[in-house]
Parts: sequence; structure tokens; C-alpha cells
Amino acid sequence: MVPLFTAAAVQTDISPVFSDRSGQPAAENIQRNLDRAIALIERNAQWNPSKIYVLPEFFLTGAAGIGHSPEATELMCIRIPGPEIDSLCALASRVDAYIAGMAWEIMDDWPGRYWNTGFICDPDGKVILKYHKHYDPTSKTKPGDVYDEYVARYGEEALFPVVDTPYGRLGCLICYDINFPEMARCLALNGAEILLHPTSEGRAPFLLEDEGGWEIGKRSRAYENLAYVISANQGRFLDSDFPTDRMRGRSQIIDFNGRVVNLAETTGETILQADIELERLRQRRGQMQMNFLAQLQTHIHAPVYAHHARWPQDLWAAEPPPNNMANIATGQKVIASLQEQGDFVAPAGQQTTKKSFV
Repeated sequence: MVPLFTAAAVQTDISPVFSDRSGQPAAENIQRNLDRAIALIERNAQWNPSKIYVLPEFFLTGAAGIGHSPEATELMCIRIPGPEIDSLCALASRVDAYIAGMAWEIMDDWPGRYWNTGFICDPDGKVILKYHKHYDPTSKTKPGDVYDEYVARYGEEALFPVVDTPYGRLGCLICYDINFPEMARCLALNGAEILLHPTSEGRAPFLLEDEGGWEIGKRSRAYENLAYVISANQGRFLDSDFPTDRMRGRSQIIDFNGRVVNLAETTGETILQADIELERLRQRRGQMQMNFLAQLQTHIHAPVYAHHARWPQDLWAAEPPPNNMANIATGQKVIASLQEQGDFVAPAGQQTTKKSFV
């Protein structure tokens, strides 16, 4: 039996590497942000230790700068493992906990490309999981962009990796991924019990507290997969010409019934913790009633997916996306095609082909 333990979402303030419109980098902010994240976790571990800590998306760098130029991209990216991640792995060993987060990554296997990468460090001081973000319309490379080569190199299991630990089976999904039910479902089908969600969420209408789609999505992903979701957002932006409260905060921990059990009610820096009742989750998954994972009929859904391919596979196999607008343009073409086929009904005044469902 796994004893009761806590997990923590670490909502850190961030000093962006590209802090203003001048385009001049403050490369030293990477170390500054790393040092602050380490200090927060160390302090928490002395006072009220957790066994899992989740850091936000872009906690090392802030988001601005990526994709703007090769030089900016190179500056924002790290290697995993590398000095920054080695420091977090050493921290995981010192505090006897698992530490997850996200970083921009470059890999020797993929020259000229960069990746949005989730990672988990274990108490032995090792990186035990790497996950490459699947959904994002910007110019980073995603596994689906280079699908055939990616799977040939790393295997299908690298698409939705799950790692077994004494504190449950852990999987990562990043920011925008949370809006796609298939993401969390694939991780759950691979055994994930706790979904670690580094995120970077601003103040768009679809993020409105308790009403916006992402709020609903997080609870839904937990409920429909009988899994915990630990979602860590950024805190304030410091030393930049961005608003200090650019991000909305609201890091949260959601249980396997889709209930928010702790929520950051601030946009500032904070750590929130919650009990992880893993044995209750496992008992819940052992019940038939409302057991969506056990009752799932993959055979009736798979043909529909196969017949309704949407985003192109291997879209950027030959070369990386040239800029942040390239995927936006592709998306517009996909939408136009769906309207022409009759899968989407076009707005009034726009001619489309009528589709028969007989």
C-alpha cells in the first residue's frame, strides 16, 4: 500500500530572458530563474515536504524570444541532460522527491530544430522521463511533424511515455495539450495515474476563472481518466516591460473525481500542496460503475479516427517550420478543406459542398 503523500504545484515568478521590445537578451536570467525555483523547493522541503513537485512551462526563460531568430532560439534552449537539469536532478536527490517541469530543448539528433520538452527528475538524481509536446501552433517541432523518423528512432512508447514510481505512475502533458482529450486518455491507457501539467496561461477569454474552456478541460481530463492532474502555471513577470500580472496564476491540483482540491488564488509566487490518495484512486479504478477506462470500446472509435484524418502527418519532416505563422496557415487550409468536404458547416454566405450522412 502506498502511504498518503502530498504533491505540489510550484508557481514561480519569472524574469524573462527577452524582457523588452529591444530584443536584447538577459541570458543571466536563466540561472536566476533556476536558482529561485530551487530555493522555493528547498524551503518547502524543509517545512512541509512533498514527494512530487511540478514547475511551470517556461520557468527557466519566459516564452518570448523563441522562434524570432536562430540566435534567440539557441539562447533559450538547453540540453537534457545538461547543467540546468543536472541541478534539478541534484535537488531531487537532496529533497527525496520527483521534480517535473518543462524546458526548450535542442537535440543533436535534430539539427536546426527545437522542442518543448517535459521532464521528470527522480530522487536518484536521474532524468527518468522526457516528453515532447504534441499540440502547439507555433514553430517548434512536434513529434507528429516528423512522425515516421521520430517513431523509428525512439519507438511508439516515446509518444506518450509513462514512468512507474513508488508514488504512482506519472505522465506529462504540457499547456495547450490539456485541451485535447486524446492526450490525457493516451497517457491513462498507458497506465498514468498522475498527470503532471506544466503550463503557461495568460488572460485570454477562454481562460476565464471557472468558466473558460481550459478550466473545464483540466477537470474533465481528471474525471474522464480517473487520474490526478497537477497543473503549475507561471507567477508574475519581473524586470520586464510585460505586465507583472501577465499570467493568471490559478495553479491547481485536481483529484480523480474531477474535483479541485487546491487552487492558487493569486497571480503571484506560491506553492500549493494537496494529499494524493493513490490507494483510493486505485480502488476507484477497480470499480465497474463509471469506470470510463475499463468500459472504453476502442474498436468502435478507431475507425472513425482513421477515416477523419485532420492535421497532416510528417508536415515538417523535410525542414522545421520557417516561422510562427506556418502552422497557422496550415490550420486555415485544414479548416477550409473540412468545410469543402462538409465535415464543418461554413458560416453563412460561404459556399461549401453538402455532405451526405446516409
